[in-house]
Amino acid sequence: MNNIHPTAVIDDCVTLGDENFVGPFCYLTGGLTIGDHNWFEAYCSLGTRPEHENFWHSDGNTKIGNNNMFREHITINAGTEGLTYVGNNVIMLRGSHVGHDCVIEDGVTLSVNATMLGHVRVMKHSNCGSGCQVHQHQVIGSYSMLGMGCIITKKTRVKPGQVWVGNPAKRIKTNLYAVEKYDIDEDDLIEETARYTHIMDKWRFRCTI
Repeated sequence: MNNIHPTAVIDDCVTLGDENFVGPFCYLTGGLTIGDHNWFEAYCSLGTRPEHENFWHSDGNTKIGNNNMFREHITINAGTEGLTYVGNNVIMLRGSHVGHDCVIEDGVTLSVNATMLGHVRVMKHSNCGSGCQVHQHQVIGSYSMLGMGCIITKKTRVKPGQVWVGNPAKRIKTNLYAVEKYDIDEDDLIEETARYTHIMDKWRFRCTI
């Protein structure tokens, strides 16, 4: 059973799983599919039309996995011709934004006011700090740490397991916090770097999960 606040608006086109909490004044719409055990605090907006001038009036698709935490005023836009996807065990803190056709992999944290513009992919267990901004069609490698206010430009290559700060972002060190937390060894980083390279080769042409 889901716990839905009476002020929340959930359109008939939304598919909602089990054991979800939907707080006051949330708006769930579009081709939106939500899994189980997700928590939506007040004023969350998911599945709304893409912020793209060619798709102002087109309903797109969005898929949300399981066990995610969405705090107040987060926004997730639907895909254009593809899909916006948020995986499992993702945390989106107050005011963070996921644009159209993004893919947010498992275990990612988007901190307060973090902004992922269209066609961004954030690979697993990355932490995007408060107020960071990621340019369209970018890929953030697994186990990355983006510092507060960090700007990931079009040409930045955020390979797995590193800490990035500044505007434009610069790599400063290995993300030892993630290395210890997830017990990452050299083989893990090699594997994720290979996956990152494979995704980068395709990402500008097609948004896939």
